[in-house]
Amino acid sequence: MGTRMRAKSFGTVLAAAGLVSLAGPGHAALLSCPDSFTTGATGKVENAAGTATAASGCQYLTPPDQNNVAKLANVNAAGFFGHSDWQENGQSQLSGIGSVGRSGTWSIANVNFAAFDYIIVFKDGSNTNLVAFAFNELFGSGVWSTPFENPPFDLKGAQSKDVSHLSIFRRGGGQEVSEPGILALFGLGLLALGFVRRRQLA
Repeated sequence: MGTRMRAKSFGTVLAAAGLVSLAGPGHAALLSCPDSFTTGATGKVENAAGTATAASGCQYLTPPDQNNVAKLANVNAAGFFGHSDWQENGQSQLSGIGSVGRSGTWSIANVNFAAFDYIIVFKDGSNTNLVAFAFNELFGSGVWSTPFENPPFDLKGAQSKDVSHLSIFRRGGGQEVSEPGILALFGLGLLALGFVRRRQLA
C-alpha cells in the first residue's frame, strides 16, 4: 500500500474509531488524544531534531488501568486505530535507556514503510492507560516526550508522569498492492470480462 493510500486509510480509521467505545459503561474505550500530541513541534513523537511530528494519529485507552502493559495481546484487544492484527516488530516492552522517563528516543527496527504500518505504544502507572501513536511514515527514528499529562489524564495533582516502557508494533506483511498495481489489476479484470462477454455473444 503506498504512503498516500495508507495515510488515507489511517485518516478514515481515526475518524471512525477516535471516540468509539469498545463496550458499555465501565469497560475500556479508545479516545483521541489532544491535537497538540500530534501537531508540529508540540508533538509527543517527533523526528530526531524534535522539529516535526512523526505521528499521524494518537489514541489512548480509558478508564485508567496501571496493570495494562504494552504487550501485543493488550494492544490487539484494544483495537488501536481500528485494527486487531498488529504484529511483533521485535520491540516489545522496551525499558532500557531512551525508552523510559519523561523523554527519550525511538527507532523502528528494520523499517519498511512500503510493506508495514507502525505504531508506538507507551505505558505508565496509576491513573493512566496505554497511549498509542500511528507513525506518519516520514521518519524511521526520532525523539519522544511523555504523553502522560494532565489533561487528558487525571494525575492527582501532577502535571506529567514518566513512561515505564514502550513498544513498537507493525501490521501488513507485504500483502499490500501499490496504487498503480491496483489500477493494473482492475484493468486486467475489465479486459477479461470483455473477452468473456464477446465469447458468450459469438
